[in-house]
Amino acid sequence: MRSIYAQGDFDGACFLYSIVNAYTALQGKAPEFGAVCAALAQVDHPGDFLNGCVGTTGAYDKDYGLLAANISRVLAALGNGTFMVRRVPGPFAESALAELLSARSVVLLRYMGSSRHAAGMDHWVCAVDYDAERGEAHVACSVRFNHACDGPACAYAETMRARFGRWANDILSAADEHTIVEGEVFVISLSA
Repeated sequence: MRSIYAQGDFDGACFLYSIVNAYTALQGKAPEFGAVCAALAQVDHPGDFLNGCVGTTGAYDKDYGLLAANISRVLAALGNGTFMVRRVPGPFAESALAELLSARSVVLLRYMGSSRHAAGMDHWVCAVDYDAERGEAHVACSVRFNHACDGPACAYAETMRARFGRWANDILSAADEHTIVEGEVFVISLSA
């Protein structure tokens, strides 16, 4: 059974999937399909996400206000909660996730490089937990399912992270060569 949403083979919508996966992690349940359709219908420059080579590297590239506005708009349209979105400017070290993640917050981030299960990515994920002892960020990744099931055997698994009760399906760690894209880190908090 999957709890983390996966994107299609030809889209560049990992940014949008990371927002829906953030909602699911914070609410503890998936949004209704109709709410997701309505929410995604409101994004600016929707054509960018239908092209696997564009995504947020088109109209959204380095437009932090546009990124934040669309995160907020999608979350509001999904309903059932009030969310606060805050961008973390400047260079970002994964160890900062230890302070940013809580029972009421997740972190959307864009990385370039490799994760435990994917190589050569320019990708948005939702960080749901951080293991400080091992230096590992546990993330909900929208391409993990497709990478695991590309062939005869499907080696896909999701892990329940007990600390916050959230599902993860990939890991970012120092052992994997990647960088977090500067300025493209957003803390999403569920308001009281």
